[in-house]
Amino acid sequence: MRILVASIAILPAIFGAYAASADTLEEALVAAHANNPNLEEARLALRSAREDRAQAVAAYLPSLGISGSAGVQTVETDSTSIFGPTTTQSDLEPTTANAQVTQQVFTGFRRSGQSRLARANIDAASEGLRGRAQDVLLATVNVYISVLRDTEIVRLREEHIRDLSTLLAGTRRRLDVGEVSRTDVAQAQTRLAGARAALARSQADLENSQARYMAIVGRAPEGLLPVSASPQTPHTLEEAVRQADDRHPDLGQAESQERAARAQVTIERSALLPQISVVGRADENRDFSTSESRRESSSAVAQFSMPLFEGGYAWSRTRQSRLNVGRAEARTEAQRREVFANVNAAWNNLIAAREILTAANEQVEASAIAVDGAQRERGYGLRSTLDVLDAQEEARNALIGRARANADATIASYSLLAASGALTLDAAIGRAAD
Repeated sequence: MRILVASIAILPAIFGAYAASADTLEEALVAAHANNPNLEEARLALRSAREDRAQAVAAYLPSLGISGSAGVQTVETDSTSIFGPTTTQSDLEPTTANAQVTQQVFTGFRRSGQSRLARANIDAASEGLRGRAQDVLLATVNVYISVLRDTEIVRLREEHIRDLSTLLAGTRRRLDVGEVSRTDVAQAQTRLAGARAALARSQADLENSQARYMAIVGRAPEGLLPVSASPQTPHTLEEAVRQADDRHPDLGQAESQERAARAQVTIERSALLPQISVVGRADENRDFSTSESRRESSSAVAQFSMPLFEGGYAWSRTRQSRLNVGRAEARTEAQRREVFANVNAAWNNLIAAREILTAANEQVEASAIAVDGAQRERGYGLRSTLDVLDAQEEARNALIGRARANADATIASYSLLAASGALTLDAAIGRAAD
């Protein structure tokens, strides 16, 4: 126990930047949504994808450039006349300046393909962000509930040890007066040692849950409050499947990638079509020498190009992009089937978790009656120490089982929301606060 307390005391020092504690599930969800690095990476990926749109728009605009040069030039000219050979030296200072503007008029639909590709990539990144947010929110719920569950189990284990210690002390007093044998004492000692071993395992599970909480939320779990209500889930399996088909981020991302593959076909096919552009150019040349000279020129030219033979490279790229469209369609169908399978699994897990929780509550009530009866009957000599130990063990296991069943039912509810694509921060906060 001292090790557990020391470990908990170290947690705030490790994450001192996040001194505030997440007392409720709502606060934990908000903190994880703001601080989780995996979610931040997805946000940056979306911002990066939006730059594709700016690049696609730039292809529709003219490009303008200017250039110039200046220098010194010495020219020597040898000539022969009737007066003999002569050498003439000229010192020149030539300068040039030019400006050129180019406007693409027709690019074989490459620009429209680039625009559609940019939109598809933005949609894919947006869906990827939604999917990453779902993963983070679900992981936050999981670790939050796990810390509460493991804390409760540690409390029950410690309470069990106190009860067994009391029972052992009473059994030893009864041994002193000859009411029981040494076997009864040994049985109580055995159960006490087993309870201490189980407590050590539960404490390790709690520390592991706390470490995962810090990794996801970004701060130590302190004073976590119980979750008062489970989220509202779809009423039928068909409704959950329909929601997943409409809004699941993984499926939306696959469909966006499919649109991106089709846009890539347009881009690759543009290399087989004519290219038309208009180029305007203005030049000025000056020579600052003994006699200054200046020359200006301007031009506007329409340029046309048409590929006739490029070794089959462009055709190969076009065929390859069409094959990639087929691959993207297959991935979308595979993703759809996986999403539907996950919805079915999450639905079945939720139904089973609720039934297990109902059975666990019944088991706790029955085991409490059994413990009370075994203790009373032991006082009348109708039950042995072993009978009481067995009844207490079953009661403690029933309480632990209920704690686990309650946690599993809550997690299963949020898992169904995530499987159907409905787990968002707003929805999770609203449901957690209800």
